[in-house]
Amino acid sequence: MQAYNLISEKWIPCIIQNRRIEFGLQEVLIRAHEISEIYDPSPLVTVSLHRLLLAILHRNFGPENFEKWQQLWQKGRWDEKILDAYFQIWWPRFYLFNEDRPFYQTPEMPDAKKHPVLHLAAEISTGNNTTLFDHNMDDKPTTVSAAAAARYLVAAQAFSIGFGRSYPFYFSDAPLVRGITFFNTGNNLFETLLLNMVIYNEFIPFKLRENDFPTWESDQLPEPDKNGTPVNGYLDYLTWQSRKIHLYPEPDNISVRYCQIQQNLKLPDSGYFDPFKCYQKDEKRGWVPLNIQEDRVIWRDSYTLFQTTEQSAKRPEIFNLLAHVEMERRNGNIKVSKSFRLCAVGLSTEAGKAANIRLWRYERLPLPLKYLEDENLLTALKLILGIAEKAGREINSSLWTLAKMLVMPEIEQLGKEQKATIDKMLKHFSADNFYWAQLGTTFPQILHELAEDNIIDGQSIRYGDNTIPRWATIVKSTAIRTFRSVTNDLDQSARVLKAVTMAEIHFRRALNQLLSG
Repeated sequence: MQAYNLISEKWIPCIIQNRRIEFGLQEVLIRAHEISEIYDPSPLVTVSLHRLLLAILHRNFGPENFEKWQQLWQKGRWDEKILDAYFQIWWPRFYLFNEDRPFYQTPEMPDAKKHPVLHLAAEISTGNNTTLFDHNMDDKPTTVSAAAAARYLVAAQAFSIGFGRSYPFYFSDAPLVRGITFFNTGNNLFETLLLNMVIYNEFIPFKLRENDFPTWESDQLPEPDKNGTPVNGYLDYLTWQSRKIHLYPEPDNISVRYCQIQQNLKLPDSGYFDPFKCYQKDEKRGWVPLNIQEDRVIWRDSYTLFQTTEQSAKRPEIFNLLAHVEMERRNGNIKVSKSFRLCAVGLSTEAGKAANIRLWRYERLPLPLKYLEDENLLTALKLILGIAEKAGREINSSLWTLAKMLVMPEIEQLGKEQKATIDKMLKHFSADNFYWAQLGTTFPQILHELAEDNIIDGQSIRYGDNTIPRWATIVKSTAIRTFRSVTNDLDQSARVLKAVTMAEIHFRRALNQLLSG
């Protein structure tokens, strides 16, 4: 049986002229210059679809150097003849339902049991997944369209979580589970894809081999190895098959209810860096990807993301491409916007329950390209972020002192359990969430303003003479509003009011000293 070819069937959700329309692989690339963006309610699906398209584009267009990249940019659209020829050659490998070689799958596995197809969707409640926003029940599996099943399939190969018994060995993490994935977004899908097409000879951060192909081009698929399977190169990595999956189409061949899932390829522990991730140096583990944290919004790490010289961090390789683009733009060699948008997607698992998704996060930030190659601007950004961090610590310090005055006013030397009680109360105040959420509404505009707020100072450019004081004022007012949001919810007894008044006097004095320094 051969049915539902992903080259022509409509399954990739796109926004075009403010409408959501689904396209097949060929049409989405040919019309990429007309499409605003790929958009799925699940950011995990959205990111995974971009990686699939990038594998096809890299296979056909390189680019082998920046000159080739620039030529692609100037054309403003993908070459339809090249894509048509490629898809004609590989058409048989893109059938979603094929007995011998189904796309991104394996043939039916006699030793594997059937699961509801929604087990493939990391963000939907099935099996071990924590309920995030769906209540599908395993004992009453629903069908999904073939289009949805294809999207879940692609995302599962990129975002499946390790932990749990499987065959031939325990499940291991797919490529994007650990660390935050960043990708650039342009003014249309063509720009978005090209802004993420790292140059092979310059920005690919691991060794390329001669047999580096997308998985559908490989006649001999590798066998799972519990010690890790070597990555053949970037195309192999972009289409990494972390799971053996088999979809069961319903009799109509346009919907799916069940699937099989087993462990497939395990990534090696070292030897590669994902170009879309930021890495930090750990004394014991070496380079590890920057991970999502429940209590920390991603923009707070924007200095780490943008920096160029820190020995303790590696920014995403896609930023090195954009730094080159910015240099050519300033020299008048290429017409390109001064600023794009940065998208960040990540998930975290529950402590002690590695297969349970605790949360996922999808954030967008403006990305003025100047940040990627101007050290003076980065220094100003670091200062701005430092102001916010110091004020945030002062809020927590003052509220911790307030909590102590309220529950243990007579005790001078606190024991471990007593400190834990106050820490619990501080967490209940939720001041951090309020403070950072409030600042987050203003930070994107500040990021833009800082990049334009400059004067020539001798032989260098000085940034932030206007923006930094304005930001300090915003931080101060936000910190005071945060403090009051907590204290206004306390009871209004004389004892509490006295403690609040004393704490606020101390807090304001400390805040003034901090922001005047």
